[in-house]
Amino acid sequence: MPLFCGEAVSHAPWSLSKVQSALRCPFSFQCKYVNKVRGTPSVGAAANRIGKAAHVTLEWVLSGKHDLREAMRRGAIKEKLTTVEMDDLFALAHNIKGFLTRLDKFKQEHNVTEQAVERKFGLTLDLQPCGFWDNKTVFFRGVWDLCLKIQNKFLVIIDHKTGEEKELSTYEDQLKMYAIAGVRVFPGVVRVQAALNYLENEDSVTWAAPQQISEISNNLVPWFVKMVDAATEAAASTEAKKGWWCKFCEHTGVCPLR
Repeated sequence: MPLFCGEAVSHAPWSLSKVQSALRCPFSFQCKYVNKVRGTPSVGAAANRIGKAAHVTLEWVLSGKHDLREAMRRGAIKEKLTTVEMDDLFALAHNIKGFLTRLDKFKQEHNVTEQAVERKFGLTLDLQPCGFWDNKTVFFRGVWDLCLKIQNKFLVIIDHKTGEEKELSTYEDQLKMYAIAGVRVFPGVVRVQAALNYLENEDSVTWAAPQQISEISNNLVPWFVKMVDAATEAAASTEAKKGWWCKFCEHTGVCPLR
């Protein structure tokens, strides 16, 4: 029996942001993913650019491509930051250095056998691993900022966040999805634990509860299927809905609720 309703396939490949878009505002979903309406930068565009530059900085440093200063310089250029935005990015240098130091200590203490940086993953309709760009089979796509495999059995997934620290429940869906994908993409893993690294706060890594493979299979997979089916149903509508997400929407100019 298929895991997902038939209509879900018509909107594939899904991502968590795509699922959340349909659930929050079907009108915005239709604009972006169905009608391909080109949007305009939102008021949060500057913060988004700084966040992307910070992410690529960590990617290059963790992969050994550049040292921190050079990675930040190149990240600022890549994201076309303004002078003010560059200052905001370089203000994160101290906290990034602290995170890298703590990360090295963590890897030494916990027998990390594998590290993956900016790891893209894909899952098929049956939630089996496939290539991120495998358009013939991929049903769901995602990207992990940093993965650490410990003793070949345990997986730690760290997501970098810019902006103010929020309650862990804010990112509950993201952390659950990480656990589901983790046990499928990394064979042999029996436990997944996700964490949020807040770059604007010194020494601030928030840990989610570890998820055992039985919990993932029995509870998280059914939850995920239900969420995607609900998003599929919502995507059939063109209703516009107001919420905090309007601040970051690229289609407010054509929104019927403006």
